[in-house]
Amino acid sequence: MNLSLRKAMLFTTGCLAIVSIAPGEYSEYDARIGKKEILTPAPAKFPRINGPKVYGARPGKQFIYRLPTQGERPIQFAVQGLPDSLKLDAGKGIITGVTPATKGDYPMTFVAKNALGKAERAFKLVVGDRMALTPPTGWNHWGGHASNINDGIIRAAADLFVERGLADVGFQYVSIDDGWPRLSPKDYRIKVIDPGNERYIRIKKGIDFDKVVGEPRDANGNILPNGYFPDMKALTDYIHSFGLKAGIYSSPGRHTCNSLTGSCEHEQQDAEQYAEWGFDLLKYDMCTGVGVLGGLRKETPGLHQKEFWRPMAEYLRATDRDFLMNLCQYGKEDPWEWAPEIGYHTWRIGGDLNKKVQTYFDVALRAATECREYSKPGQWNDPDFLHVGHQVNTSGNHFEPSKPCALSTNQEYQYVTLWSIICAPFFVSNDVLNVSDFTIGLLSNADVLNINQDELGHVAKVLRNEEGREAVMVKNLANGSRALGVFNRNSEQERVVEVGWDEIGESGEKKVYDVWRQKDLGTRAGGISVRLSPNGVGLFVVQ
Repeated sequence: MNLSLRKAMLFTTGCLAIVSIAPGEYSEYDARIGKKEILTPAPAKFPRINGPKVYGARPGKQFIYRLPTQGERPIQFAVQGLPDSLKLDAGKGIITGVTPATKGDYPMTFVAKNALGKAERAFKLVVGDRMALTPPTGWNHWGGHASNINDGIIRAAADLFVERGLADVGFQYVSIDDGWPRLSPKDYRIKVIDPGNERYIRIKKGIDFDKVVGEPRDANGNILPNGYFPDMKALTDYIHSFGLKAGIYSSPGRHTCNSLTGSCEHEQQDAEQYAEWGFDLLKYDMCTGVGVLGGLRKETPGLHQKEFWRPMAEYLRATDRDFLMNLCQYGKEDPWEWAPEIGYHTWRIGGDLNKKVQTYFDVALRAATECREYSKPGQWNDPDFLHVGHQVNTSGNHFEPSKPCALSTNQEYQYVTLWSIICAPFFVSNDVLNVSDFTIGLLSNADVLNINQDELGHVAKVLRNEEGREAVMVKNLANGSRALGVFNRNSEQERVVEVGWDEIGESGEKKVYDVWRQKDLGTRAGGISVRLSPNGVGLFVVQ
């Protein structure tokens, strides 16, 4: 179905839905949000286990998984049905080992107990050919630090996950972006265009070039990190000590976007090096790969882009680690149609969102309409990171202090709500050295994360979308409930949005739960009427 026909169907559906609802038909619920209002309640002290209920891994691979659990510590953990090749640290709630060699489903029950109570949660390890059965979750450094990155900041991100409760609601990956390789002396000399201004590279003002400039590879061709990352294995060990996973970055070009060393002609060596260091994710960014791909196409006219991206995925798959593969080539040549078959689990559907963060709604709608059919367990459209909280100006001097993102409070709530219900990779990218209580509240709502991690993997359907007025979206959940998102798309005025249960395929009386406030609203007959702030949002579970 082409995009224009999809839009026509959405418009027709929206018109029919609006006509069928009489104003004021349902009792009104006030979901307005005040400036910097923290909606997420503090977690209860008794245990609550969060995260996905299904998890994919390949046979015979290194495995690490932290049971995301809220509640007063200490907590004692147990796992019923744990395969023999895996072991549990009962005090930390961390599973490590090697996945079973035999493909199949391995059902388990997670148990968490403290002085106040006990919680249980079903969990199924699916050993086979697929990973990312739910959208991956984590943090990437670029939006908050860009070139101003080092070993200590990455460790601080892991600390933040644990100390501020993000690991307890399901954040898993701590990921390095561009900035860790070396800058070749040859490339450095090329860039000295003014002998009186040898540090002219704008985005690198503030870098100690003695730490960055150096031979990019050893005598055997193995890639070397720069001086800001003195020991990659020690860094991944630190991240793994919390039961979290570590991510790294590269490009199929000769250089990264930041002019550092890329993987061109060294894909197998780099894949093996990343595995030896202990990484679990690779963000693979086009950057100067554009020129390399162009040269290959001159030699082989008609070369499909997937053949350009295939080698790194295959080399990583051959290691003893499970690598999550994030393809970052900005949605060129419809990667959603071919990336899954060559081993990528997520792929960008557009450009860098941090440079045009105000377009978050349009990007989310594209993922929920034009690209919707390509998101499913094991493969996910990636509209880019959640650029909430403090951000650095990636188009200017990366060493200037980060600033709050350009969105209002209500827009930030819209942004996170959308990423939850469209099954987007739930990766935040911000300054981890400057995180407010508001941002922690925005990111640590277990119910919001659990909707994103629902094992059905259903991308919310757009029922209504009127720019400047309102939008209504619904996501089916595995237990038969529905997640309902209502949005005020007007930035100046409050709006009351009414949704009849018939619109979402329901009828009669339904129990309703306010997800952001974690509040039962009781039973509502026929539908719900929601009062929203300008750019406001309400997220509900209709049971």
